Amino acid sequence: MPDPTGAAPPARARHHPRFPFRTLYGKLAATLFGLFLLLGLLYTTWIIRTSQLYLQEVNQKLNLNLARHLAAERILLDDGRINKAAAEETFKTLMAINRSIEIYLLDPDGRILAFSAAPGVVKRDHVSLAPVRALLGDGPVPIYGDDPRSETGTKVFSVTALKRARGGRPVAPDASLDGYLYVILVGEEYTSALRLVGQSRTLRASAWGVGLLIALGLLASLLIVRWLTRRLTLLAREMEAFRESGFSEAPALPSGPGPPGDEIDVLGSTFREMSGRIVEQISNLRDVDRLRRDLVANVSHDLRTPMASVHGYLETLLLKEPTLTQADKKRYLEVALKHSKGLSTMVAELFDLAKLDAREVLLSVEPFSLCELGQDVLQRFELLAASRRVELKSVLSPSLPMVEADIRLIERVLVNLIENGVRHTPEGGCVSLDCHPDGEGILVQVSDTGPGIPAVELPHIFERFYRAAGTGADSADGAGLGLAIAKRILDLHGSALSVRSEPNTGASFIFTLRAAEFRTLTDCAPDLERHRNVSNSSPRRDARVS
Repeated sequence: MPDPTGAAPPARARHHPRFPFRTLYGKLAATLFGLFLLLGLLYTTWIIRTSQLYLQEVNQKLNLNLARHLAAERILLDDGRINKAAAEETFKTLMAINRSIEIYLLDPDGRILAFSAAPGVVKRDHVSLAPVRALLGDGPVPIYGDDPRSETGTKVFSVTALKRARGGRPVAPDASLDGYLYVILVGEEYTSALRLVGQSRTLRASAWGVGLLIALGLLASLLIVRWLTRRLTLLAREMEAFRESGFSEAPALPSGPGPPGDEIDVLGSTFREMSGRIVEQISNLRDVDRLRRDLVANVSHDLRTPMASVHGYLETLLLKEPTLTQADKKRYLEVALKHSKGLSTMVAELFDLAKLDAREVLLSVEPFSLCELGQDVLQRFELLAASRRVELKSVLSPSLPMVEADIRLIERVLVNLIENGVRHTPEGGCVSLDCHPDGEGILVQVSDTGPGIPAVELPHIFERFYRAAGTGADSADGAGLGLAIAKRILDLHGSALSVRSEPNTGASFIFTLRAAEFRTLTDCAPDLERHRNVSNSSPRRDARVS
């Protein structure tokens, strides 16, 4: 957190990602690229595999009766024995016409009796009959049977049952089974040719097609991601700028109109609200720190003077006691007592102000007559005003409603304001208390005819220990806490204490109290000119703010 005293925070290096893939956009781009590449490879593999299965299914459907037609042309098994001449002729002819097929003669148990292949290429001596029976039973295609050239592979096939024959002629259709003519429709040469064709065209075309689709899909995805993360990037820049400013300048970009939309809008509005609060809190901390330092300095100064005075008079009284007259001793003690009372008053006001700042004061709200309270307070200052030859006036409207407030605290406000006015009004001047209805409340105005408050001093007049310069008041008479206490009390009541002043015309302090709704006090206004007290004493120069 920045130094609340206002010192500039140490410079920090701005964090830029060294690699683009460390940014959110870069990570999303890399993830999408890998995902599209994986999907492309899977899609290509799936297309090639399904196309091969499709071709095999079509091949099996087209050549479903191939084995039956071959068996009808020649007698391959005669009375359970292989007709070698017919078999060799059939193998030779078919292999010359269609080299993609492979022909096998099976006995009734599935053992391979003869085949159209070179010796050594057939790796099985037995074929499972379950797929054979399924195909002969008109099962749904594709049906895959054992591939004799592979120990574990299967391929589509065509098969027919061979009935027993004698002397080169077939016997009755219900004759016993002599074996099977088993034809592999996708032979080894077909597979090799398909692999070569796939390498030369299919895979190349698929690779280019999939690559193009990946590129287009990736480009579209990156554009969408860029559009979606644009606001997040702007928000990150706002946060970085806010950090570099030492958390002293809220982001300048306002949030969008209307209620928040997606999560980024919520994040942006929350950050702007949070940054504004941080700036406000840091500013408050700096103000509090400044006030604390001023408070320590002012308290030290205001305590030092009366304490030094008390110490000096008492020390003088002690050292010169044998030579002092009774009148001098009395005068020294009276001066020391006066300064000790001032110290006691200032300490009490400091405690009161601290309680008000900490909101530890509980209001005891009750209805009371403001005009009666005002008259009582004015009477308390009759002697002081008479000694300064200052006139006191009360201007109270007839039928003034009662107010609802804490009478003890409002009395403190009136005492501070009237005392402040009396001490700053020159000889022959006037201090007036004006109360009259104003809307739903009672407006209270305490005015004096003193030298007024300079315009440059008005913003600071309610600060603790603040004393306006050039007001003709003696700073020894006040600690600069009276107006601060009055303002805190009115803040607790939900009212504001304002001031109007012009040079050489005096100052007016104004606030409003809530009127009681159920009671009205009538005929409480005294004469417009009361408490006129004039004496021959000269006005003292007091502090402008008590």
